[in-house]
Order: sequence, then C-alpha cells, then structure tokens
Amino acid sequence: MHNKQFVRILNFFLKLILLTFFLPSIQPSVAAIPKPDHVVICILENHSYQQIIGSNYAPYINTLVFQSANLQGYYALTHPSQPNYLMLFSGSNQGETTDNLPVGTPWTTPNLGSSLLNAGNTFKSYSEGLPSPGSTVAASGAYARKHCPWVNWQGNGLNQIPSSCNLSMTEFPTNFNLLPDVSFVIPNQNNDMHNGSDPGRVSSGDNWLQQYLKPYVDWAQDNNSLFILTLDEDNFTPTNRIMCLFIGPMVRQGNYYLKSYNHYDLLHTLEEMYSLPNSGNSVNAESIDEIWMSTLGIQDFSETSLSASVYPNPLSDNSRIIITQETGKGGSDMHLLVYDIAGKLMSDEIIHILPGKNSYAFRKESFSNGIYTFLVKSESTLLSSGKVIVD
Repeated sequence: MHNKQFVRILNFFLKLILLTFFLPSIQPSVAAIPKPDHVVICILENHSYQQIIGSNYAPYINTLVFQSANLQGYYALTHPSQPNYLMLFSGSNQGETTDNLPVGTPWTTPNLGSSLLNAGNTFKSYSEGLPSPGSTVAASGAYARKHCPWVNWQGNGLNQIPSSCNLSMTEFPTNFNLLPDVSFVIPNQNNDMHNGSDPGRVSSGDNWLQQYLKPYVDWAQDNNSLFILTLDEDNFTPTNRIMCLFIGPMVRQGNYYLKSYNHYDLLHTLEEMYSLPNSGNSVNAESIDEIWMSTLGIQDFSETSLSASVYPNPLSDNSRIIITQETGKGGSDMHLLVYDIAGKLMSDEIIHILPGKNSYAFRKESFSNGIYTFLVKSESTLLSSGKVIVD
C-alpha cells in the first residue's frame, strides 16, 4: 500500500474515533400496529439464536432473515417448554412449571384464542400428528400436547375454546384465503428441532418449514398477511435468547437490537393488533411497534439537531444509549450503520426518528471486543457519527 493511501485511511478512522458520539432519536414507529388479513405463528424448539441464525444447517430460515424484521433481542421467559407456550398464549404459566400434563383443565382464565373468538375474529391451531380434531391426549407418536397450550382451554365455558379450533396439520389449507385470522402451526417433535441431535435436528426443522410453510410465506407478501417464526426457549441457558422473525408486506425488513422483547411482548402485540383485552402479564408488556412500515414522510435534519451518548462506555451489560433530537415535528426513516475498526459493515438497520429524548438498552452481547463506528445517514447524506467501545 502506498504511504499516501495508508495515511488517508488512517486519518479517516482517527477522525471517526475522535468525533463526539452523535446519533438521532431512535423511537418506535408512530404508525399504528397493522391488522393483517391472516397471521400464522410457527414455534420451534430448544435452540438459541446463535444456533440457528447464521447456521449452515438452516439455509431456508437464514434466507427468511433477509425478508424479515429480525428481533435480535428476543428472549424466552423460563425453562422448560410448556410454561413458555402457556405464557405466550395466556400471559401466565397458569401455575405450571414443568412439562407434566396440567390438572384442573379446561381452564377459564383469559387467553389469546378465546379473546379472538369473543371479539368476532377467527382462531385455529394446526398441530402435526394430532391424532384427531379436538384430541386432548398427552402424546401420540411425535405429537406432544405440552407444545399446544390451547388444548388446556378446550371447552364451551368462560374463556374456553371449541374443539373445532384444535386441528391437525393435515387440515392446514392450501387455499390460504381460508386461513383464520390468527393460527398457530406446531410441527411434531421430529420436525420442530426437539428430537434427535444437532445438527441433524436443525436441518430437519429447516427442511420441514420450507416444505410446509414456504408457500404461505411467499403468498403472504402479496396478500397483506404475516408470518411469525420463533421458538419456545433456547438450549437451557440462563440467557434464553431465541430467534423471532416477522415477515410480511407490512414489516420493515432489518435487524432490530436496541430493544429487548419476550413472549409477553409478542402476546401484547397480537392483542393490540386485534384490539383485544390483555391476558395475564401481557398487560404490563410492551408492543413490538418499531418494525412496521411507516407512512410518514422524510423531513430534513441537520447535524446540530442530533445528539447522543452511551453510558457506561465502554459497554457493560447495563449500558444505555441516550438520544436527543432537538428540532423537528415529524418522523423520518434513516439508516443506522455499524462498522468495525477495519471498516467492515456489521449491520445496516432502518430506524425511525422522532423529536425528543429517548433511552434504550445497548446490548454488549451483540458485539465482540473492539471499537465500533456508528454512522447515521439518509439515502444520500451523512448526518452524524460516533464510537462505542466493547472490552
């Protein structure tokens, strides 16, 4: 490398490192959470985010990442499986802390399925291997009731769900216009990454998704419908970080990592989507609201209107990014780009910017040790930049 070229590159990075840390307001979109024509939610089993995203053994799922809102800070709530399914569906573990067959069912507590039906919407589940419609057996072959929480509310009483809503995967329609408003798809334990060992079970789950749900995912993009792919829990670590992807024409594709979410937040979002009452602990949860397409126009910003700081910096597990935009009345979509010290682009996320002061978690676990440069730009103009240190 010629000396002059080396000096220019060195000066570029020195200037970036010495810049005061400026970033715009990173706020959830002010656009209302949309109401898709159909929502299909598929739940896989027992793998962490890192075991699936970026894995060569899950090629189909990793193609979906490029179409999706990828919640990089999404977490399950507990271990083992069954309580997570119950909390996602009803905002509570209903007193169940194991995978054992629950007692005292059918329950009468609030839940997503009954709330949808009571509001005049439609709801169904499609579980692979369910021996017959409405079956309440604990297991049949690779089918496991512990992964199908709605069965615990199956009945005709308060907050209960008719047996006609509990169907086998063989009933999943090929004409997707016939799908209910909201449905859950549960592969059996041979196909949900539960049974077997890695990497084989990851490949089996990925192949199953491509075979059975790719037609719906492709159709959804042109038919105002939504696909959500997540897991019940990770591989039994304390962190419990798992994959959660949203795919549909109403979703703004990108990697979202500044905010943390969990199963209660997903339930809360679905309830808000259909104007439903909150079930259990979802009442205190947060909407996943920054991932939706915004109809707001772009407004002009100046560098002096944007300021931000990270504290503590170097990053700790409790670091926050405090961002203030001093001027402006509306919202805008901008690019937040992250580079490592070698100039390699680590991420390019679309962010929504509103006036005011905002605080978000800045997760140390998202980065390896080093110095990172942040650039904020519109399609054509660099607006601000800064640095953060991970050690």
